[in-house]
Amino acid sequence: MTHPRLLECSFLIPLVRDSHLSDGQPHDPDLWEWLDDEVLWRFGGRTLDLGRFEGFYLDPDTGEKVFDVSRKYVVAVPEDRLDELRALLSVASFSFAQKCIYLSIAGQVEFIEGPSHGQRE
Repeated sequence: MTHPRLLECSFLIPLVRDSHLSDGQPHDPDLWEWLDDEVLWRFGGRTLDLGRFEGFYLDPDTGEKVFDVSRKYVVAVPEDRLDELRALLSVASFSFAQKCIYLSIAGQVEFIEGPSHGQRE
């Protein structure tokens, strides 16, 4: 039996909603459960790093330095299903009220925007 080539993909979800897009408050526990369910049914599981991932970035819309604390998810994804992960993270970006989601695919970084990022401001 041949197994598909799997790529290690990790992504960061900030613990609170973006204060420029929303209210800056923590996410509803049901939203975290939704993400877990989606990752489980689509890709068979995930690893959640329980460390605090503190970071900052220059917001391209405001020019301000933004600090955040995130959860880090690690998922093994077949190479031919990477677009499915990108699509899920686009929905997650919108659902978690983020301008984008930081995604690393085997060390290559992408920023996944929500479907209506430009229309929320």
